[in-house]
Amino acid sequence: MDRLTPVVFHDAWGSHVSIASLQGRDIPSPLPESELWMGAHEEGPSVTDRPGAPTLAEVVAADPEGELGPECVARYGPRLPFLLKVLAPGRAISIQAHPTAEQARSLRGGGGDEVYVDDWAKPELLLAIAPFEVFVGMREHAEVADLVGRLRIPALTAVVEASATADDPVHALLAGVLATPAAEVAELARAVVAACVRLEAGGGAMGDATAAIVRVAEEHPDDIGLVVLLLMHHRVLQPGEYIDVAAGVLHSYVRGLGVEVLANSDNVVRAGLTTKPVNVPELLRIVDPRADGVAGCGRVHEPGVEVFDSASDRFRLARVTPGRRLPGDTSPRIVFCLRGSVTLSSASGTVALGEVESAFLPVGEGAVTLEGAGEVYLVTVPDAS
Repeated sequence: MDRLTPVVFHDAWGSHVSIASLQGRDIPSPLPESELWMGAHEEGPSVTDRPGAPTLAEVVAADPEGELGPECVARYGPRLPFLLKVLAPGRAISIQAHPTAEQARSLRGGGGDEVYVDDWAKPELLLAIAPFEVFVGMREHAEVADLVGRLRIPALTAVVEASATADDPVHALLAGVLATPAAEVAELARAVVAACVRLEAGGGAMGDATAAIVRVAEEHPDDIGLVVLLLMHHRVLQPGEYIDVAAGVLHSYVRGLGVEVLANSDNVVRAGLTTKPVNVPELLRIVDPRADGVAGCGRVHEPGVEVFDSASDRFRLARVTPGRRLPGDTSPRIVFCLRGSVTLSSASGTVALGEVESAFLPVGEGAVTLEGAGEVYLVTVPDAS
């Protein structure tokens, strides 16, 4: 078993409070703290406590079959298939979508390395551990048309009407919004925000969504992403609720605190609310207007094990109650203690984990028992079946 030192990222959209508070450090933190990574992705691999302090990526690369198991390597290649994060946006993250593995490979094979950094898909599951506001998935065209009718913005009404007869009206509507000439973006965004201020007073789901757009406008003024948000579903996940986001799903995480598990990839294409490049042609190639995030709550798999179901074949997230054996003996595992303190015990020894601490369990670790009092999450590879 390897104790992991996580990697803190300092993106501008991160919180100055959330991760520091979890770790018991002074707040506000000097820099924004957006993500806490626990895994073996090359952009931010966790450091292990082995002699010489190699990263987990280096440990896996030195002996893939020994660390991951022959079956895991045969299915996914010689990399850990998943990455575990604490996600803490203090302001809206860019509107984005992720490619399928086939889409990423096809572009990289043609020299598109500047767009995608690896050959993997990036499905992800976000579990709220505090209220978490998101925009995920796209509304039906008729629903957007109704909302735009209430906004009474002629330029936007024209885009909606022009897209109505397309073979895929929602895709055409997104394309039409993103085709707004640069010289007209600020005027359109301001008109949308002003109209949303008027609509938010009406309350209900529409009022909540428009109020959220007004708040995001404080952080991203004059951004075309404010218009794109009108096309998307607005949700607030309560603690214990999660959303499963597959390739092609348009999404933006607005603010909150959550545990996120995803395929071990960093392939992202953005559509707004960012200072980073916005690749409209590639976004329109990979986005699936009919795909939505799948929201849910945990499912009791067996006594003491609550599973958060995902369509992905790369990871499985569970919450495990101490006082039992950890499931997943035939899989590489990451154990994360969010709150409290626990002890992991196996034939090779013991590892004590306190709050916001984690450990990697290689496939050969075998039976591991979990004792103590804490809120513990486990990431494994799903069964091949």
